[in-house]
Amino acid sequence: LRVVWDGLWLAGGASNTGGIVLKKYFSESELKDLSEQIDVAKPTGLHYYPLVSPGERFPIADPTLKPKLDPKPDSRVVFLQAILEGIGETEALGYQFMQDLGCRPPLKRVITTGGGARNPTWTLIRQNLLKVPVTKAKHVEAAFGSAKLALRARESTGGTRTSS
Repeated sequence: LRVVWDGLWLAGGASNTGGIVLKKYFSESELKDLSEQIDVAKPTGLHYYPLVSPGERFPIADPTLKPKLDPKPDSRVVFLQAILEGIGETEALGYQFMQDLGCRPPLKRVITTGGGARNPTWTLIRQNLLKVPVTKAKHVEAAFGSAKLALRARESTGGTRTSS
């Protein structure tokens, strides 16, 4: 986690929840079709901690943390929604953890990249859980943001090499 420019934070935390869990249970076409059927106004209340195997890195550093994916509903739509909510709850824990460590200013918005940025239902779930606007970046490929940060760093040093 670091301030990258103009008082903006680049928040990073490598959680074991996310796309890998979704890929274990759903195909790409299922994710799209089932996501469109989710009613984000009706949370499941299942509070999953979706992992594919025991062990978590962030926001809970515990190599023995067990996945919580029960009870499993009969509906695939509700199951997907509960996983998405669990991933979002994990993200919210991460932001809270960073706030507890003294990161300022408080979270005001999230600009998202990656595969999940293309799923409007997932964006709404995150927005509801984080209680801030979540918007898709102009360029959603994560590599674009990395390249932009590298360019900004190079420009800020006058194009000279810096040591770390």
